[in-house]
Amino acid sequence: MIAIINQDIYTGGNGLNSGDTCPNSEFLFESIYNQSLSQRNTVNIYDYKENKTMLIAFLPEIGNKNKYSEIITSAFETYFSEGMAFGRPYEWNKYKDNIKVLLVTKNDQAEVKDFLNQKNFSFDIVPDINLELANSFGINSWDSQTEASYVYVVDKNNKITFANHDYKGEGEKLRTIQKELFAQLNITDPAYILKENNQILFTGDNAPDFKFTYTDFSSGTQSTASLSDYFGIKNVIIAFYPAPYSMSCAAEVKTFDAYAENQTLNKLSSSNVGAKNDVEILMVSNSGIEILNKWKKDMQLKNVKLVSDNSGLISSEYASNSSFGYFKRTLFIIDKTGKISYINWNYQVDDKDFGIVQDQLAMIAEN
Repeated sequence: MIAIINQDIYTGGNGLNSGDTCPNSEFLFESIYNQSLSQRNTVNIYDYKENKTMLIAFLPEIGNKNKYSEIITSAFETYFSEGMAFGRPYEWNKYKDNIKVLLVTKNDQAEVKDFLNQKNFSFDIVPDINLELANSFGINSWDSQTEASYVYVVDKNNKITFANHDYKGEGEKLRTIQKELFAQLNITDPAYILKENNQILFTGDNAPDFKFTYTDFSSGTQSTASLSDYFGIKNVIIAFYPAPYSMSCAAEVKTFDAYAENQTLNKLSSSNVGAKNDVEILMVSNSGIEILNKWKKDMQLKNVKLVSDNSGLISSEYASNSSFGYFKRTLFIIDKTGKISYINWNYQVDDKDFGIVQDQLAMIAEN
């Protein structure tokens, strides 16, 4: 039997806000790592938290009916439950006992159990089919299975320090959640050094050179390269983006990976290796290499290079970072002479902007 009892019901607007006190509602939850714990009658939030920082997200549905479910749950598992957002494994070990990750969904108990067993996710999930726990957070209803999620960060003193009522898997919002958790756990945010660069680049400028590390697709080993390695050999797309495991970023990387695959197949079929339209695609974020490697595997990427610019040095040279701790979605095309031939300071992940990129590459090939 799934039930939530003795709850604190919030009767204000649709969703609690930053500064509010977290309700001490009672609930049941499912966990793949501690079945006996999840099968006890009920637990209240404060006892569940154990004076730790808690990330709690309310998702309308955790299956295929909600188009944001897959990206949100994968992001939370990778970034926060596995702790890849907090550094390398030895660094995460210092913080993992100070955070709880809890998801709440309208799915029933059987669906939640099946989901956890299939995905092997390590966070706990509350089957809140009657919205009792959601109501205690001021969430009156989810009218559609395609609606956005509510996300909260609750500090050790049970105060809500972060609230978002419209989370749809955006990379910018994911980074904001990460930044708040860094603050609560007293972690030095690597993105604190990111400052906006007022030196704007123009088409025709020499592309600032940089070194980078990436994972070689064929060998699976880490390799290093420089942008200038491609001068005289390939045109280069440099695409900055906010975060792996986000909706638009996933669409962007898949589009460019498919494009690069098609270019490779065309060259092989025509024996036209070294043609003017040869292109290397570098997708740059300030995520660590561990997250990028996992994302590459999960997305089944084979062609683009995922570049880790954790220090923000590359993005600074290209005026593509922001004071919010993530990269702007910008795009540069560097021709074989090493000059910038195209810039999009606000790249949109749609057919129109991608078509412009294709046209620009075709124009370069004709010259």
